Amino acid sequence: MLAHCLLLLLIAFAPPAYARDAAPMIVHLLDYIAVDYPAFVKDGKVLDQAEYKEQQEFSAQVVELLGSLPEVRERPELLKQASHLRARIDDRAAGAEISKLASSLRWNVIGAYRIAVAPREPPDVKRGALLYAKLCSACHGLQGHGDGVAAKGMDPPPSDFHDRERMTQRSLYGLYSTITLGVDGTSMAGYPQLSEAERWALAFHVGALRESEAARGGELWRMGGVDRGIGTLQAVATLSDAEARERFGPDGAAALAWLRTNPSAATAGKETPIAFSRRLLGESAAAYRAGRHDEAQRLALTAYLEGFELAEASLDTVDDRSLRQEVETQMIAYRDLVRRGAPVERVDELAGVIDGLLAASAEKLGAEGLSPTTAAVSAFFILLREGLEALLVVAAIIAFLRKAGRPEALPWIHAGWIGALALGALTWFVAATLIEVSGATRELTEGVTALLAAAILLYVGFWLHGKAYAHAWKAFVEQHLKNALQHGTLWALAGVAFLAVYREAFETVLFYQALWQQAGEAARGSVIVGFCLAVVALAVLAWLILRYSVRLPIGLFFGASSVLLALLAVVFTGHGVKALQEAGIAPTDPLAFVTIDALGVYPSVQTLTAQAIVLAVVIAGFLYASRAAARLAPNRGRSKVPL
Repeated sequence: MLAHCLLLLLIAFAPPAYARDAAPMIVHLLDYIAVDYPAFVKDGKVLDQAEYKEQQEFSAQVVELLGSLPEVRERPELLKQASHLRARIDDRAAGAEISKLASSLRWNVIGAYRIAVAPREPPDVKRGALLYAKLCSACHGLQGHGDGVAAKGMDPPPSDFHDRERMTQRSLYGLYSTITLGVDGTSMAGYPQLSEAERWALAFHVGALRESEAARGGELWRMGGVDRGIGTLQAVATLSDAEARERFGPDGAAALAWLRTNPSAATAGKETPIAFSRRLLGESAAAYRAGRHDEAQRLALTAYLEGFELAEASLDTVDDRSLRQEVETQMIAYRDLVRRGAPVERVDELAGVIDGLLAASAEKLGAEGLSPTTAAVSAFFILLREGLEALLVVAAIIAFLRKAGRPEALPWIHAGWIGALALGALTWFVAATLIEVSGATRELTEGVTALLAAAILLYVGFWLHGKAYAHAWKAFVEQHLKNALQHGTLWALAGVAFLAVYREAFETVLFYQALWQQAGEAARGSVIVGFCLAVVALAVLAWLILRYSVRLPIGLFFGASSVLLALLAVVFTGHGVKALQEAGIAPTDPLAFVTIDALGVYPSVQTLTAQAIVLAVVIAGFLYASRAAARLAPNRGRSKVPL
């Protein structure tokens, strides 16, 4: 029940990750507009009235579907762009202008709603060829010229995949969308019954049918004569020939053609998290220089969430944290400059500084993967760091129940933390195999969970503080313990155990996933060793906490436990607000202040203000509870006798 409630809350507060069914359709429609419109309108004249009307309908659907999407910060601007696109189509604007407007809006929608636009693994091109022969050749022809045996009489006729003008504008993701969704008003049906891997394999096969410079591109790729930025699966899947030519030159377009027929080569050139950050930061600065500030902000955020953040734990292992903190601080400052519309010179200057810091980070980590020692130490500290806060919360609750003589209530707590681990593993499995979970979604999940945990920790902390006096504890045991534990308090205790553990579980798994990739074959055994050592260390810490906390006098035990849980609420608040900032949900106003990860202290107006408010609530609540408890009996002394 608690897990169900948490997921409902995440759905409510995280629309970019969970409620985006219409977004892929919008991207699909915009892809069609960008590709087809120039063929039907030239020099302000409509060449095919029926096709032009369809373009108008598509643009109207884009506006309507955007209005139905969940509210995100970028949506008003997206609606404005969509309305402008629709108006320009009604004005019969030039094809080049419409293609540019539609492509720009398409990328903005992808960024705003975190749409996965690339396959998880290199597609099986042989499987794609077999699927084409079985499902597509009857209409499109064996070679893709649109001359299949079933094509006669079709209106409109099947697409000719050798049509240079159209296909140079089409990305593999556009083909994947068409294969998935079909095209209304035509004989092209969608194939959602195919697996995601099969649809991508089919898209790669279709995209490679047209005669191209693939042979020359392969030679350029093997000789290192092209920018390796084009060699990621995302680049191969999302770039059209025209976009590749514009960004990487003619040689880049040739390499793209070869990579479509050899997608496994993209894996060999897969970027490290640091390299990914450097590339996207450069693209962000270029977008800002071109006046595309929203795109620059999105790229800067992605450069951190999907790149540098995944290398942070490993960098902490080989450095004294100063470099990692400096990169974080400067990337926040960069996003702040972009958000405020700072002069281009300042943005470019800071982008150069960050690139130098990222280069230093890459050098620290090593270009050939982590050493076995670094991998083991990284694995150890990832789990120890992420698990320690959750351990303190769960161990304090278990110790309280033992102290209270209520061992029958322990299954509630064990169900809470075990359920959190199970849900964390399930979430990771879904993210790894069924859907794409972005860095923003990860941070949003952590932020919402941390803030919910902070709220429940405050409640439990105040509740424990009220029992710190001997007379209050005696009255509580005699009159209320059984009822309270059977009703609200047990739910609260189980809930805080669940939230404290789930907050860490999913992120920990994703950090290990990134570490596994960075370690390489030689060091992966060391990752397992580090993980096992961390499990042992956490088990020993749990035993020590439980063994010695239960021996404390009752008043001291409840007083210390209440203070610990309340302070953890302050820490969780800092972590939660920072996670929302990193997800791009909450604003960030940097301050000249220290960073203390262990205490959730980060140098921004929002995090420090939130923590100050929670701390003030803690102090006021404890003072009120102390005075209320003191009024119940003239004897104010805390019990010194163990229960």
